[in-house]
Amino acid sequence: MDNVKNIYKDDPESRLLKMETVLDEVESNMVNGINELVDSIITPFIDCEDWARIAEWNFDSIYGSFARHDEMCNASLDKSREELKKSMRDDVGTEITKNKLASSIFKIKAQTLNTRRSGLIVNTLEKKYEEIFEKSYVPKSKRGSVTDKVYVDKAEKDMMIAEANKLVG
Repeated sequence: MDNVKNIYKDDPESRLLKMETVLDEVESNMVNGINELVDSIITPFIDCEDWARIAEWNFDSIYGSFARHDEMCNASLDKSREELKKSMRDDVGTEITKNKLASSIFKIKAQTLNTRRSGLIVNTLEKKYEEIFEKSYVPKSKRGSVTDKVYVDKAEKDMMIAEANKLVG
């Protein structure tokens, strides 16, 4: 009889419940893992003037990949909702089948859980950024390019001044 409770149920509600249960159970571990990732590969470098900008660029890379994933998850969810609305609007009793309706409902609920997961990751990264850099996160695309001539010239000049200071004393 013990084996009966381990049988995988492939009905939509059981699958959604299992997905939500797993997400609920691992949510705090996800937050801790993201914080540990940033603490391990970003935070050690931010207090060193020579590494600080690179550390921020590294953070941008991490954040950017997860933010893009979150955007895609939300766009997919929005698209699924619009498709369901259109199907329901066009239905006069025969166009939308019970199976199609069930499939659409399952898809939207699963995507909602996935956006909860992707949003948690992005929100955790934003909070961690504020904690370590002491300012709100602004996506790199809205800050201007790190290869802008002003940044490159200043970085080159700063490196030359640092080298000159070492040479003179």
